[in-house]
Amino acid sequence: MFVVTGTEMALIDKMAINEWGIPELILMENAGLKVVEEIKERFQQLIGKKVIVVAGRGNNGGDGLVIARHLSNLGADVKVFMLGTKEYKGAALVNYKIAQKLPIKWQLLENENSLHLLKLSLHYTDIVVDALFGTGFKGIVQGLAAKVIEIINESNSFILSVDIPSGLDADTGKVFGPCIKADTTVTFALPKLGLVIQPGCNFAGQLKIVDISIPSDLINKLDIDKNLITKNEVEKSLPRRKEDSHKGSYGHLLIVGGSLGMMGAVHLAASGGFALGAGLVTAVVPRSIQPSLASSFPELITQPVSETPQGTFGFISGPEIIKYLPRKTALVFGPGVGKHNELQPLLKWLIDQLEIPVVIDADGLNVLAEDLGILSAAKAPVILTPHPGEMSRLLNMSPKEIQDARLEATRSLAVKYRVWVVLKGYKTVIATPKGNLFINTSGSPALATAGTGDVLTGMIGAMIGQIGDITRAICASVYLHGLAGQFVSREIGEISSKASHVVEAVPKILKKEFSL
Repeated sequence: MFVVTGTEMALIDKMAINEWGIPELILMENAGLKVVEEIKERFQQLIGKKVIVVAGRGNNGGDGLVIARHLSNLGADVKVFMLGTKEYKGAALVNYKIAQKLPIKWQLLENENSLHLLKLSLHYTDIVVDALFGTGFKGIVQGLAAKVIEIINESNSFILSVDIPSGLDADTGKVFGPCIKADTTVTFALPKLGLVIQPGCNFAGQLKIVDISIPSDLINKLDIDKNLITKNEVEKSLPRRKEDSHKGSYGHLLIVGGSLGMMGAVHLAASGGFALGAGLVTAVVPRSIQPSLASSFPELITQPVSETPQGTFGFISGPEIIKYLPRKTALVFGPGVGKHNELQPLLKWLIDQLEIPVVIDADGLNVLAEDLGILSAAKAPVILTPHPGEMSRLLNMSPKEIQDARLEATRSLAVKYRVWVVLKGYKTVIATPKGNLFINTSGSPALATAGTGDVLTGMIGAMIGQIGDITRAICASVYLHGLAGQFVSREIGEISSKASHVVEAVPKILKKEFSL
């Protein structure tokens, strides 16, 4: 599903009105009706419900007036508090004139007395509809409007924001002053970027995306490069197994990882690969840990290679690793490889040799950070899966700088080095070599524990081997990994969760959510 900025949405609205001939009045009516449907679904019985609509004087306020009209018709006790002294215009003015003829109470927010009346009214209000500012809002809410928002946030009423919480920047998700803290946000046509990234997503509450009759053909013709990963999209990517298939039908994942004392990372990556359907998984590991790994994981093919005196891969390992590349569909490099001065030239040499997609994670990313230029030699697709700390080393930025600009940082790295980048964390961000962005919608604090990144790496490698399309494989893996985390949160809890719990949850969510 496409994600747009407020600026892009304004262009879409303008095209729908001016080029497609859809009257603004119809779009506003549809928007208001969709919000009313959401309120009806939540509250069922609206007769006698006390509703306050806080309306600005722009089109967002016009949407609020449509909502007020329909709720009044459904028997709700509706009061509209209007902010601002300018007159309504266009479709908003039409709806204002219609609503004036209904048994709706009206109050102008213009001074401290009116603010006091709003505060008193909220004590007896079931539903507050926030229709102050729309997606065109920028900057800091000040003056009377700021006080209105603070009063609403202090109430115990159910708060629904129309299109976007007032005070939130639709383009960036930034909040620079008072902002409505909604229980639900009903947004129109497409999700706005500010609603799906931090901190904006923390103000939106439950996000509902509704159709207001803007033609999909109009949207599809635009060059929108931001996307939301949804269940429907992932379901289209998941392969269904044929009755005459065999283990060779579903890819052969090769994992190059591990070192003395770090066998578990390989175990978890391989477990993630099997959980997401890899037909075969082979792990190439330093010779000293191969017997233990083989005895603990009977489904896994393990191959020992020569190692350094410290029990890590080194120069000597390279030619032996290359022997195992034929007939593999993807390579994972990095889980548990540790630190050694021979790892960086080894990775450089491997990247130059590879003709299959390679997923670089964990210690492999720290090795890569020493010289990102080695990516220029890659002939095959490269996927990097950093968490913010690893990303900070790759880009020589602080973790805070990374978190403050997650989309920009991810896209910058992907485009510059022509790789796929998966920046893990809350609302995981994926960028393609062409700069397209994908924002994940699943996830849980249960994933905030050691080893879950290794599981995801194996899942990505396994999915690449089954569907071939790198972008779709990454998006599906990240989404399913997040769903597994949510399952663990419900069934085990977020504090006691382990990476192995996530592995165990993957087949359960595949069966429950996708009937696989």
